[in-house]
Amino acid sequence: MSELKHLDAIGPDATGLRTSMQWREDRYVHVVDWVAGDQDFRLLESVEGIEDDYWPPSPALQDLSVEQRTQNRQVGLMVGMAGNSHWSMSIENDNSQRSLLFDVACRVADEQAGMLATTYRSNVPVKIVDPIQKIAELSIAGRTCRIKIESTGRGELDDLEIDGNLIRISPTEKPPSWPATVRWKYRLFG
Repeated sequence: MSELKHLDAIGPDATGLRTSMQWREDRYVHVVDWVAGDQDFRLLESVEGIEDDYWPPSPALQDLSVEQRTQNRQVGLMVGMAGNSHWSMSIENDNSQRSLLFDVACRVADEQAGMLATTYRSNVPVKIVDPIQKIAELSIAGRTCRIKIESTGRGELDDLEIDGNLIRISPTEKPPSWPATVRWKYRLFG
């Protein structure tokens, strides 16, 4: 199965972001490109685990649906499973902001959960520019793109870490009881 699906967040000047989801091995991987007209430049690629990982570096997503919400809005909905945990991710485009909003959740069976995160490999220079607001910048083709951690309504922002060319976005939520659903959210601006 090599099905490939896209969501675009392209502004009126024909620049912006495109995320592509493609089936590899036993799950969907996704990449994010910066687009300028008919050219595209790879920004990020999700770092995936293997079939036996209970706690993969990114959500194990095995089912995908892309839906048209309005004339300019689409949403990609994905679900999957690793070990005893169930994952979900939605990706929504916003052409006016040239942004992609990622909303991720994992239903965790017990407190022995490993590291929950979404991990990307960056193909361009990346640095944290605001450690308080959790914003990182990526530079490509003379353009600056941003990753910003978004609130999930808990009153605290999740973690954004850079280690060389790896970017890890992980929840800070510590549920009071188990099983529990843990959620994290971030936006990419192009």
